[in-house]
Amino acid sequence: MLQFVELFDVKLHMLGSHQLQNATTATCAALCLRHQGWRLSDTSIRAGLESTFLLGRSQFLTPKEAEMLGLPGATILLDGAHTKESARALTNTIKMTFPGARLVLVVAMASDKDHLGFATELLSVGCLDAVFFTEIGIAGSKSRSTSASLLKDSWIQASRERSNDITDCGIIESEFFKDKLTQSAGKMESQTILFAEGSLVPLMRVGDEILKAKSGEFGIIVVTGSLHIVSVVLGSLEG
Repeated sequence: MLQFVELFDVKLHMLGSHQLQNATTATCAALCLRHQGWRLSDTSIRAGLESTFLLGRSQFLTPKEAEMLGLPGATILLDGAHTKESARALTNTIKMTFPGARLVLVVAMASDKDHLGFATELLSVGCLDAVFFTEIGIAGSKSRSTSASLLKDSWIQASRERSNDITDCGIIESEFFKDKLTQSAGKMESQTILFAEGSLVPLMRVGDEILKAKSGEFGIIVVTGSLHIVSVVLGSLEG
């Protein structure tokens, strides 16, 4: 007997068309179990879909969490995308959810990933103001982490292949440098992408200042490249 269910106005916490496909697959699995005799009501299926949440996958920090990072009022998106395919899904999610929003990316990746393919996908997102590179431990060690400089080289290569206009700002170290970078960002052409290296949370704060300098337009700080960089951000909220 054919199993089917009609659910209207389901409120999913997982963003993106790929998560809609996942929700459909999960619903089909539930219907298969129902066909085998499991007692699964439509209400239970809806409740399962609406309560599903995965840390580090299209996860927006709350205003309180952003303030704990020293970023009051900032919109911060955490996504552990680390492959070309997941980068494409993240790009599509951003385009669908916040079309036209200005973006700052903060990226760290493991050494065994496709850095060039990952960069190429995210450079297509549009309205990208800056990409910052940092290093984090992978499984408790930095031996598998890609250096910020090598990561930046991959993005520079991808930018050239896509004919993106970029400015390499080097390493962000002093407060003077941060202030100078922020002031310069407000005056640069809209299509120019800033590249820089530094530490995770300070880079997020510089990114926030850059977004604020862009004529008051809505902007998002996106932390991505690895579930490990996401866990570092979430871990800093617990300390």
